[in-house]
Amino acid sequence: MLRFVIRYLMIACAVLTLFVCGGCGKENEADSADKNNPAPVDSLVIVLNGESGKSVFELTQREHAVDYISSIEGNFVQGIDSIAISSKYGWMYSVNDTMGRVASDKHITNDGDIIKWHYRKF
Repeated sequence: MLRFVIRYLMIACAVLTLFVCGGCGKENEADSADKNNPAPVDSLVIVLNGESGKSVFELTQREHAVDYISSIEGNFVQGIDSIAISSKYGWMYSVNDTMGRVASDKHITNDGDIIKWHYRKF
């Protein structure tokens, strides 16, 4: 049974990768235009203050409407205040100018930490 679950997860990851990167390497007129007029690195930044013992996700959800997907790895933010991820932009967080390396609900903050959510072009 465990082999079946592992095999299923591997196939699902491969299919998802193909779906997400299906257009990788292909260039169209819109992509060419983006290279001539690149978007700013961050289109939007949301700043929050850390609190001892609170996760980045908890603090974000307390002050903003958050759409997210929950998984074994944690909660992955899909949208903040109705600004959703797209094929070219996504939400990423940093704490004290260091990009998060775990899901936002797994990163516990301290008093004085500066949290920034970056709506950033991939």
